Amino acid sequence: MFGWLAARSSSLCRHAPLTVVSRRSRRIHPLALWRKLPALGSVLYLHVASGEPPVQALPRGLLVGHRAFAPLLDTRWLVATSAVTDDGPREWFECMDAFGRTQARLHLLPDTDYFAWEALMAPCEPERRTPVSAGVIRFRPDSASVTAFRLRELAGIAVLESGRPARLSPLGDRIAARIAHAESAVLTNQGPCPH
Repeated sequence: MFGWLAARSSSLCRHAPLTVVSRRSRRIHPLALWRKLPALGSVLYLHVASGEPPVQALPRGLLVGHRAFAPLLDTRWLVATSAVTDDGPREWFECMDAFGRTQARLHLLPDTDYFAWEALMAPCEPERRTPVSAGVIRFRPDSASVTAFRLRELAGIAVLESGRPARLSPLGDRIAARIAHAESAVLTNQGPCPH
């Protein structure tokens, strides 16, 4: 019986998409992340619904200009993830809270600044110990948008806002749409709308 099951499952797996994942992580303060985001240019930004109040105390001196960016206030871990999927290679950052729950994802697009992406990923170390509930709670994004971040200072407060994303290449458009579809998220054409 086990021989039949093994032969049957191996024939079924030949048709399954192959996914190889590499994960590297680092602890990060929200402001340290925010300072790097504008250099990325256009990225695909996915986030959890921001209607719930944050679990931990908000960092002082930080303000978001859009409700969609509120999950970035909770970021305490940055996890760089690389995967080879049936659609080709993908890279993204998972922004996790102190409990290891993914609050947002930033996906690399062909139009993203690769040098800035690598600079943000360079301090990440191969994962030996993951945040507490990493992988336990499934990430369910509220929406997806092509976003360019802008950071400005207002009376001593760092304000994270949406800049105007550069027009994506046709390849970037297709990849953003495929990633949003794979994440079961609605893709909006512009950055997050102010609320």
